[in-house]
Amino acid sequence: MAAPIKAQLFGHSFVSRLKDFIRHKDELNYRLGLQLGTMVQFNGFPGARARSLIGKMDFVADYSPEILVLLVGTNDLYEDVSVESIEEQICDIVYEAISNIKVAKVIVCQVLHRCEPKIRTRFPVDLHWFNARVDKLNASLDTTLKSRFPNRAFLWRMKGFWSPETKNKNFASDGCHLSDDGQFKLLSNIRAAIIAAHRQSLK
Repeated sequence: MAAPIKAQLFGHSFVSRLKDFIRHKDELNYRLGLQLGTMVQFNGFPGARARSLIGKMDFVADYSPEILVLLVGTNDLYEDVSVESIEEQICDIVYEAISNIKVAKVIVCQVLHRCEPKIRTRFPVDLHWFNARVDKLNASLDTTLKSRFPNRAFLWRMKGFWSPETKNKNFASDGCHLSDDGQFKLLSNIRAAIIAAHRQSLK
């Protein structure tokens, strides 16, 4: 019988919003539909940036997961700071998790684009500027994680969020957060990422 999975979702409001979404859907559960015995901890902090999450690593140390799933970077990219500095702060989180907390695998989820909002938003942004920074960060993280943390950390390619059709379906009217369809898609991505990381860790 396969060993149970112990995973943790850690990051910005996508984590807390996903937990709330699951809570209100009878057909879903907090173990993300994974095997019985699976434990998944949700720690989401609205507005969190990488540098603030570094100060919250006690949440990870206290839970001590086998697999850590990071959803981070979106809020950082709104600020006029270099993509390289954001990447370095994300790598600091990964290093702390692997080297000091002894997490077996760290999954960093791709940062998603923003879309044209259909309503007035509190946080307007130049979409071309922001999405170009998203692409640059994702591309750089893919290379950096492989080279600095081989077989321990990797970037998860978020499926179902990039074409005009899927963006229209999966994003909420503010162009930033996710619709119900998007929440299902996010859950599906995270579930697949955890399965992939768990299978690697058993090799």
